[in-house]
Amino acid sequence: MKNQKGGSVTDDLVREMLQFQQHTQQLQQLMSDMRNHMPRRSEGTDAQGAVTVQLGADGLPEAIKVASDWQRRQAPEMMGPAVVEAFGSAMSDRMERWSRAVQQSDWEARTEQFDRDIPATFTGGAAAASPPQMPERDLRYVLPRPLDEVAEDMLAALDSVDALDTDGSDRVEATGLSSGRKVALTVTKGALLSCEIDPQWASAQSSVRLNQALAEALKSAHAKLREAEAARESGPTGPHLDGLFDEALAILKNPQHYAD
Repeated sequence: MKNQKGGSVTDDLVREMLQFQQHTQQLQQLMSDMRNHMPRRSEGTDAQGAVTVQLGADGLPEAIKVASDWQRRQAPEMMGPAVVEAFGSAMSDRMERWSRAVQQSDWEARTEQFDRDIPATFTGGAAAASPPQMPERDLRYVLPRPLDEVAEDMLAALDSVDALDTDGSDRVEATGLSSGRKVALTVTKGALLSCEIDPQWASAQSSVRLNQALAEALKSAHAKLREAEAARESGPTGPHLDGLFDEALAILKNPQHYAD
């Protein structure tokens, strides 16, 4: 099947997929540069000063410290919420510092340029008249299937990626426990979701023991989150999509693999 310019419809579809890939890569680079402005460390406390939370570069708690006189500042049943409050304070500090750093960069100009490039890429503008620059990938061992099969699988894979991005329930969460199971911390990528501390147990603990339990739960939560994210990233969507792009590229480089 031919389009109005004499090319094949399937050829146009693959080229649009490559343009989509380039657009995605540019967006990923823009977001990566934006993340680089994030403070490497930030800190916050609850209103009563019973808990201090230090955030790492990934936005997750790196350390949680209970004040030596925490009993005077917070009731035992409020220590879990105090940890979450301290995290929120640290996150506010992080975002304020990040915002100032971004304002001092060329982020706004780059974002505007990125937005201007979208219509030319996806609406047939002047930039779309030239074929996209082919990514440098090793295609020596790629044996592409018929183009209609590749295109169908590509569209299905892109739908899956979109579903992962829009479905908030799909986020990865992990809960870490202290050795005595008296403290539980639930985290997701870049955030502390909850903290539960057994109030009856906590009422008899010093700050040293509370800090130890919090450190144990935090270490466990970090480890479980890494495992969960690794399992998700090794799923079929990412590698499968890369393989489909390789097939599409192989077809474009060797048109004899398919007929109009």
